[in-house]
Amino acid sequence: MLGPTSLTTGAFVTVDIETTGCRPGTSSIIEIGAVRIEAGVITGHFSRLVRPTEPIPPAIGRLTGITGVMVSQAPGVLDVMDEFRLFASEAVLVAHNHRFDMSFLDYEAERTWGSPFARPVLDTLTLARRLHPQLQRHNLRDLAAFYQTPTAPNHRAHVDALATAEVFVRMLAELDPAGITTAADVARLCGVAQQSRLARKLTLTTHLPDTPGIYLFRDVKGRVVYVGRAKCLRTRVRNQFYAPDDHTSPSPASEVETIQHFPLVSALDAALLQARMQDRYQPTFNKDGHQRRRPLYLHVDTTSAYPSLRPTRRRLRTGELLGPLSSEWAATTIADALSEFFGLRQCRCPIERCLGKDCARRVDRHCTMGADGEAAREAYEAGVRAALAIFDGDGTEFREMLRLAQERCAKSERYEDAARYRDSIRALDRTLSALGTARRACSEGVVAIIEGDEQRVTVLVTVRGWLLATIRCGRDEAGGDELRVRVDLALRRAVRTLKGNPTVTAGRLREMAMIDSYRRQHHPVTVVVDGVPDEATKSVMSAVRRVMRMPKRRHGVA
Repeated sequence: MLGPTSLTTGAFVTVDIETTGCRPGTSSIIEIGAVRIEAGVITGHFSRLVRPTEPIPPAIGRLTGITGVMVSQAPGVLDVMDEFRLFASEAVLVAHNHRFDMSFLDYEAERTWGSPFARPVLDTLTLARRLHPQLQRHNLRDLAAFYQTPTAPNHRAHVDALATAEVFVRMLAELDPAGITTAADVARLCGVAQQSRLARKLTLTTHLPDTPGIYLFRDVKGRVVYVGRAKCLRTRVRNQFYAPDDHTSPSPASEVETIQHFPLVSALDAALLQARMQDRYQPTFNKDGHQRRRPLYLHVDTTSAYPSLRPTRRRLRTGELLGPLSSEWAATTIADALSEFFGLRQCRCPIERCLGKDCARRVDRHCTMGADGEAAREAYEAGVRAALAIFDGDGTEFREMLRLAQERCAKSERYEDAARYRDSIRALDRTLSALGTARRACSEGVVAIIEGDEQRVTVLVTVRGWLLATIRCGRDEAGGDELRVRVDLALRRAVRTLKGNPTVTAGRLREMAMIDSYRRQHHPVTVVVDGVPDEATKSVMSAVRRVMRMPKRRHGVA
């Protein structure tokens, strides 16, 4: 443990690296520079070029001045890491924006020696923000100018490490009067006092793939405590172990003991699988968990002389049923707003009692029910038709009325009424959006969504907008009959399910919203099944070949 290292007498090594990109394991280190500080005095320098495993991008070459010729004869990263480890022996590492530099150094250390660098690792960026919050920028160049150091950074590893060392030495003089005397004190000041606890777990992520997918954090008892999704599994998961750690509050990174991952090629597949995993395991640290409630509907009993508009979770067979919806707040709010605006009943008592003025809500003026009589009944029916028309595409005018009412209330300082109209606008938008999703899903019935690349493909089969089956395969399987058989079976099953008029559950409702939103934003390849599975299977297989860039037929050699 390096926490007790004294700031005045201990050893510190400032380090900086240059790389070909931003992802450890995919991008390569091309230069490591370091400066050793002992008892507040610079005592040693380290500078090595590193031979990368891929060409240096032109942008990196222009930024750093490092060319392919310069690193072509340089030693490999494993040899340089051994040299750097010896140089930094028994010293506390210091970096500017340490999460970037240490993500690469730790990854290579894990591959080479099986463990990351010892903690704590101090960060001059975070330390500068604590010491001088008045500064507008805390990048290394501005800090060097602020402290008037002899060295100006220039995007070369050794020069930047030297500038970091000179800045750090200036900071040491500011820390002692504040009673901060050890590396552990600095770590506490920067909010990374327990980072060694997380760094030890970095080895769990060393062999994660650099691909999209989802991951599960399991605790010491094997329970799933967190389900995450990432475009790059290794980078996303490793970043969690560089976050500030509060020892008093558990976090996914502090509780994890094993990591399970599922590489996926489709972003939609990853989102849906993550949602189902959250429903299955109910992880402790997934705060955005879905409440498992039955879908909600807006119901108007058109068989009644004075029907009311009310939310319900029952799929009633009489009257007009609008939905399914996901937000009880939005459904209740818009039902109250429409009832008030069009003079509809807002109570559930018998109509005779309501017309007889024995209704408590009418006495409290919470029910806007009008008078009895033929003319009143016709006016009421017109109000019901107008309210229902809003859900059939006539909501723009009503929304504008609510907006004008909100502005009038705000100008007259009736802020509670203005807030009520504001909430009604939000509820209207949310309800109309949910109804639009339901209409689009029901209009298509069975749909196959195809996503992938030249090596892998995913076929998602949906029924009325929710996921029924997922088919994943590689290029070798896609070229044979296995995928065709699997797709044909899934489509036939989907057609049978559709004919059975399936009910919408809470999970299916959420998937409808996710799939509809994804399709409208990303426009993936889709095949609509019109009831003939054989033709649909051919269309899906043709789409798979297009996505994977496969030739239509294989030509034999004469």
